[in-house]
Amino acid sequence: MQLDTQELKKIDALIQKSERILIIPHRQPDGDTLGCALAWYEALSGMGKKPEIVCKDEPPEVFGFMPNIEKVRKAEPTFDYDAYLIVDAGATHLTGFHVTHPALFDKSLEVINIDHHPSNDFYGRHNVVVSSAAAASMIVHEILSTLHYPLSRKAATCLLTGLYTDTGSFLHSNTSSDVLRTAAQLLSKGADFRSISKEIFNTTKISTMHLWGRVLKNITRTPEGVTMSVITKKDFEATGADYSEISGAVDYVNSVPGSKYSVILTERDGKVKASLRTLLSEVDVAEIASRFGGGGHVKAAGFTLPGRLEKEVRWKVVAE
Repeated sequence: MQLDTQELKKIDALIQKSERILIIPHRQPDGDTLGCALAWYEALSGMGKKPEIVCKDEPPEVFGFMPNIEKVRKAEPTFDYDAYLIVDAGATHLTGFHVTHPALFDKSLEVINIDHHPSNDFYGRHNVVVSSAAAASMIVHEILSTLHYPLSRKAATCLLTGLYTDTGSFLHSNTSSDVLRTAAQLLSKGADFRSISKEIFNTTKISTMHLWGRVLKNITRTPEGVTMSVITKKDFEATGADYSEISGAVDYVNSVPGSKYSVILTERDGKVKASLRTLLSEVDVAEIASRFGGGGHVKAAGFTLPGRLEKEVRWKVVAE
């Protein structure tokens, strides 16, 4: 992975002179954004800095095994830090602070934007955006290694968590030789791969199973070859599942043979969130999501619209 040497020098100079650094993951945090944030927390602490992490939402329970996860606070950012690190946020609104804290994005602050989404518009004063990277955790690993910042066993575990989740346990098409090489380097640093695989992909709550059961029950396929499912607010209430427990279900929907791409529509808080996936090289779900104000990657994307889900049944008469 090739990073901008001049930009890295500026970032290094900023971090070296900074004492208080605020780290911001994106809202509804996943393994990659948490992996980046916690790895930076560990590295900066090892350098004698005073890092803090604030997020719009609480981390999902499934990531409770990650080192220093208790340091992620559900809180609002303030403007009394020397530097700011925003990780894995492909757009300003994904932080959840774009309306309440617009100064984070007007380049008046020393904001370092580290991301791998093609939709990123370089909103930071300093930007390290590599859209070809399978996960933002790969970029953070490269930065820490290039700048010779401390990379402890705890930090390695966090970064491997991000890499593991964003590649679907190394099963998605974004799993490249660079991904496996980075994973090997993190393992050599002592990353706890056993805990990662056990807690994320081999531990499932009953509420999650019930929720995914409804996802599978609701699967339909359109005449155009799109496989889709829906989960309503009532489904969450009936199963007792948290919104974070829907994560990963879209990959099962995407496994239907002959599907062009898959969509899960999720109803929450007066909005409908769509998650899209595809396995076909000729389909770009990021382009599809962009038509609805969303974005993401070629093979994995999403969008959110205000409203609610309403079932519609249509009948037609077929002549015999």
